[in-house]
Amino acid sequence: MIWFTWRQTRTQTMITAVALAALGVLLLATISTITSLYAPVAVCKSDCEGAISTFLVQFEASTAFPAYLAAVGAMYLLPLLLGIFGGAPMIARELESGTHRLVWNQSVTRTRWLAMKLAAGAALSVGSTGLLSWAVTMWSQRIDSASQDRMIPLLFGSRGVVPVAYALFAFVLGVTAGMLLRKVVPAIAVTLAVYIGAVVAMPLWIRAHLISPVHETIALNADKIQGLSLSPDTGQMTVTAAETENAWTVANKTILSDGSTFTGPADLSVCGPEAPLSKCQAWLGSLNLRQDLLYHPTSHFWPLQWAEAGVFIGLSVLLGAFCFWWVRRRIV
Repeated sequence: MIWFTWRQTRTQTMITAVALAALGVLLLATISTITSLYAPVAVCKSDCEGAISTFLVQFEASTAFPAYLAAVGAMYLLPLLLGIFGGAPMIARELESGTHRLVWNQSVTRTRWLAMKLAAGAALSVGSTGLLSWAVTMWSQRIDSASQDRMIPLLFGSRGVVPVAYALFAFVLGVTAGMLLRKVVPAIAVTLAVYIGAVVAMPLWIRAHLISPVHETIALNADKIQGLSLSPDTGQMTVTAAETENAWTVANKTILSDGSTFTGPADLSVCGPEAPLSKCQAWLGSLNLRQDLLYHPTSHFWPLQWAEAGVFIGLSVLLGAFCFWWVRRRIV
């Protein structure tokens, strides 16, 4: 059974290995560039903002930046490819061609057959994605340290253990879709849609609530005002304050002393289109406005990583258990 499983999965295994090797060569070829550009930051002892800013500007103009973009894209693409080309056809191909009747009438039971298939596919998905995630996380350490932006939603899902959980979920999702739809192409389409939906929904609506964010209410000074929006007709005003540095800001509201959101009306004599900005800032300062913040600091990176990975691993376990039940009870 092990040899048979290897014969069926060896093509996708070799393709995955070649793709990982190619990306690994790209990362190795560009690491020296990052190390060289980061040298002034590494030796900086105090007031390093200028050195960090210069490093980030030079990095974006260097040959390592396309590799950085490719690495981020690969961390999202690899789990999806493993799901649609590894998971979706696994059972669907047998059901669509009718060969499951022959396979499951041999000495190997359908439960053992499914267990071996799931184990092999999960090992390939977790192993390859884990290796790539480790390589990308290590390669981008200096960039993440300088930019302090690994908490932002786009980068968060391409670091740490979360991509590994994505890969496991995508693979088992593909297996489940193929088992239910019994055809490869529709299973691929459903896997693609559900995976993208889950990965997009997580940072938009779920991730911020996996652990409790930090809640702060601080005085809003004029130097913290980042933007103003004013309607001259109604006097409605929106004040946008600067977000917390080195953190993922979940909510950022400007409120009055009673806790209600500030929307104006503005005093158009000092905040109108013709009034100088200094007068408007002084008027806003007299209102005792406050900034109401919800954010996840960098210290929440690993707790959020494990919490989100746990969600997708839990979904994978439930889908896997459903596959065993369905194969044993419903497929004939």
